[in-house]
Amino acid sequence: MASMGGIPEPTCELEQWVLVELAKRQRSGESVSALLIGIGTETQALRMAEAGAQVLLLSDREAISHHNVSQCPTAVLDDEAAALPFAPFDIILSQRNFSTLRYDAARKALRACLRRLKIGGKLFVSLYGIHSDLGDNYPDGGKLVSDRLALVSPEAGSRYGLTEPVCLYAERNLFSLLMEAGGAVLKTSTSALGHVRGVAARI
Repeated sequence: MASMGGIPEPTCELEQWVLVELAKRQRSGESVSALLIGIGTETQALRMAEAGAQVLLLSDREAISHHNVSQCPTAVLDDEAAALPFAPFDIILSQRNFSTLRYDAARKALRACLRRLKIGGKLFVSLYGIHSDLGDNYPDGGKLVSDRLALVSPEAGSRYGLTEPVCLYAERNLFSLLMEAGGAVLKTSTSALGHVRGVAARI
């Protein structure tokens, strides 16, 4: 099935949550701005832009051509003083890109994302799960989440295209991460494949 403009419908529940939030804000007459970073967000940027949102895409891939999309390299996220187009944002979507950070570094990065939101804005996050197939033979599986950062098995790494160490999360770990980053946690869940996702608001 294809959506407007031939763009594929989202298959990820987190991306569907984002589109529902966009529609809800638009119904109230708001002009919606969004920051998207991580795996697969190029397609999501086009979905949201076609729906009328102003989207900043952080991606090192080829630039997307759409009048509602501005694009910057992912490295700009590390500069908290950088002025970003369309900021502050109503919505931020982060797809698994913080999984390559240690827990403390991920908490700091998510806190910086929350600061980029408007009051009442929402942060949507997904991370690789400890109860997914990535957790099979994961060297740091017996450690506390704060101490995890390791390569997954060669077989799993090949399936996911992972060539660097990752921190794997249980749903309760993601809840704690979002709360410690300063967000008001609205919901968390675990996908059928064992990966985790959550939503937090800036208050």
